Amino acid sequence: MKKSIIAIVLSCIGFSVYAGTSYTKEELNKLVDSGNPPKEKYEQILGTDTMPFSPCKSDVNKMYNQLIGEYPVKVIQNSPDSYVVKMWANDGFVVAKCANGQKIVSGAEYE
Repeated sequence: MKKSIIAIVLSCIGFSVYAGTSYTKEELNKLVDSGNPPKEKYEQILGTDTMPFSPCKSDVNKMYNQLIGEYPVKVIQNSPDSYVVKMWANDGFVVAKCANGQKIVSGAEYE
């Protein structure tokens, strides 16, 4: 399953031919670092998986570690029962969430 989630993230990076707005890594890093990330279209669920919290958090951290330093990524929430990471790509973003025995991956293109 972790390879399929990584594929979702990477596909979000690669489908800019179909997206209305696209940004370079450098532009994204500047926008996110300045607190003014790109405007987003409606977020949709891309996938769900039933799994315990600890393995879920580990899977999400693997995605985080693959993108950190290249694309903007932020831990949105890190509590004992919920972990949420947002990852920006050229043409959209992906959010991976671990909570209530579920891994939920959602995302959207930029406006």
